[in-house]
Formats: sequence, C-alpha cells, structure tokens
Amino acid sequence: MIQPLNSKSISKLSAKSMIFLFISVEAISIVLYLSGIYPQFNVPNILSSAIITTLITIFFLKNTDTLENIDKSSLFFLLAFVCWFIAEILYGYLGFFQIDAYPSVADVFYLVGYLFLLLFLGFMNRLYKIEHGYIISALVTFSLFVFYVLYVSIYIFEVYTFSGSVINLTLLFVYPVVDLFIVVGAVMYYFRGKSISINKGHNFWIFISTAGFFSFIADLIFVYNDLFNFVENADLFDLFYNISYVLFGVAFIVKIKYTIEDNRNNLYAKKNKF
Repeated sequence: MIQPLNSKSISKLSAKSMIFLFISVEAISIVLYLSGIYPQFNVPNILSSAIITTLITIFFLKNTDTLENIDKSSLFFLLAFVCWFIAEILYGYLGFFQIDAYPSVADVFYLVGYLFLLLFLGFMNRLYKIEHGYIISALVTFSLFVFYVLYVSIYIFEVYTFSGSVINLTLLFVYPVVDLFIVVGAVMYYFRGKSISINKGHNFWIFISTAGFFSFIADLIFVYNDLFNFVENADLFDLFYNISYVLFGVAFIVKIKYTIEDNRNNLYAKKNKF
C-alpha cells in the first residue's frame, strides 16, 4: 500500500508563514554579509540555500499525496537546491580550515545541482510544449555563441596560461555557460507561458531568469578573481550569489501563490459542476 508523503504539521503550514520565514532568514543572511562576520565560512549563502531548500521541501510534501503522484519537475528543482545547500556547507567547511575550496568536492555538488536544474527545465516543456524547431534553433544559436567564446578565450587570449589545471580551465567555462543556458531557457518559458497562461503563472520565469543572470555575473567575477589572483573584490561575487538565491526564493514564492490560486479555481469549478 502506498503511504501518503505529507504530514498533518506540514499540511497546516500557510503560504504566509512560509513567506515570513523566507524573509526573516534572508534578512539575517544579508545582514551577516553586510556586517562582514566570518565571510570565509560562507554563512550567508548557507542560510539562503537552506531556507529555499526548506521552502521547496515543504511545498513538495504539501502537494504530493502519494509516491504515485510525485511531480518529477518539482522533484528535480528540489534536488538541485539540496545539492547546492550541501555544496555551500562544504565550501564554508573548507574555508573554516583555510583550505582552497576551488576546485574541490563542493564543485561536484554545484555541478550536480545544475544538472538537476537543467532536468527541471527539460521536464517543464511537457507543460509548455515549445515546438522542437524553436528548441533546436535556440540550442544551435547558443552552441555557436559558446564555441565563439571558447575559441576567442583559448586561442586568442590564451586563458589556459592563467588557469592552474585542466579542472580549473573546465570549470572556468562550465559555470557561466550553464548560467546563461538557464537564463535562455527561462526566458523562452516566460514568453511561451505569457501566450498560454490565464493566471500569470509565467511570472515565475522572470525571477528564474534574473536569478540565473546574477549567478552568471557572480561566476564571471569569481573566474576573473581566480585567473588573475585579484582579491580586492573577493566578497563581491558572494553578494551576487546571495541575490541569486533570493531571486530563486522569490520565484518559488510566486509559484506557491499561483499554485494556490489554481487549486482554488479548480475547487470552485468542481463545486459549480455539481
């Protein structure tokens, strides 16, 4: 017999209480960043990733009655942030012992998290049904852009002479490229959702794309610092990572809002039917 996944305590949690929890934790995270308390421990990003993971877990359990009804797209979204939360903890742990965290085992969890987020984007197309021709065209254009950047970076600017190893050189391009892919995918879903949505649920993708953009900026700053051993703006990329997490959290709150509205409309329709 398949057992229900959600508990009574979880089902009683309201959207307002989750929003209050999110705002409170993010406020603490930003205050810690601005105050400069133990920045090497990565506490602000740990808190931000933790609260988003918690919110997604609560939402996932509230909307999943049985194992048969698991929404794979939401599951992949949850797994992405679980991986990033673990990565942030590992990054702070290595910083505590003054061990270089880049590259490290933390990057494994960062990359796996990105993989789950890409799977989330892929499964969402079952709902949005973007034509394969548009997807292929976007992928080809994106691939040509990436190839051009790689060619210019490697053969003209010879960035490999600045990187410490093959792993460093690989990660140098992987993170920003995946960030841009998320931005492009989210923008495509936004415009597709805008044309088919009746409750403005597509606004979720505005915050996803913006979060991806800030993550892209953060990764560029991180890569620049790592290549040229630049330390004067060493904490700036953490601010952009934190903003990215905040925007991911806002995106999910938007998703919660429109899911509640959908459920309410469906319940109203069922009552009128009978």
